[in-house]
Amino acid sequence: MVKLIEPLPMLSLSVFGNFNAPMKAASDARTEAVTFMGLLRRNEDTLVEKTKSLAKRDKVFIQEMFTSLVGEWTPVHACTLRGARKLVKIALKAGVDPNLEMGIPEGLPGRCTPLHLAAYRGDVSILQLLLQHGADLERRDSKNHTPLHYAILRRNTLAARKLLKHGADASHLTLEERMFYKDDIDSRGSGMLCVPVKATPKVTKSGVTPSAKERCNTRVS
Repeated sequence: MVKLIEPLPMLSLSVFGNFNAPMKAASDARTEAVTFMGLLRRNEDTLVEKTKSLAKRDKVFIQEMFTSLVGEWTPVHACTLRGARKLVKIALKAGVDPNLEMGIPEGLPGRCTPLHLAAYRGDVSILQLLLQHGADLERRDSKNHTPLHYAILRRNTLAARKLLKHGADASHLTLEERMFYKDDIDSRGSGMLCVPVKATPKVTKSGVTPSAKERCNTRVS
């Protein structure tokens, strides 16, 4: 359904492409985004260090870099799908919108947020991080799918449970899915569960036997 962008050529004079160069903000955030995504699969640890260092000096530039579209993807979406939690955290701390939508890649669902991709990947750690920064549980992609749909489609049980416990709408789940995740759905709140049951027949002093009545069983989550 989704795939990582192939590594792109490094730009030798860029902030991220030349690890031996002095740290400085580049004038073209998109150029750095191209380089960043090319390096993501090659030297993630060093990329984390360089990105963190630059974020301390220029958060605005980091925001622009992480949100620049490169072939319908952005670096923050690519980091999420790769599972690069440290980089996602840097992006969020720099002020990147957790509900940022990617473009619409040819042949793939579009307008996904990082939460869609974390759910698709089944990465509970990044899911939690995004939710802590205000990710929208009900944001829909170009196919009208929510992050919960992705988690269930991929059978990522832990991710689905995390989303449900945070309040994701379960109304679109099948009966089978609702039964499977019943405890997670119920854990979101407590209340009275009224179930019709038959009272034990008993003759009163007046000689009247009461008919079936409704009792309420209290369920506390």
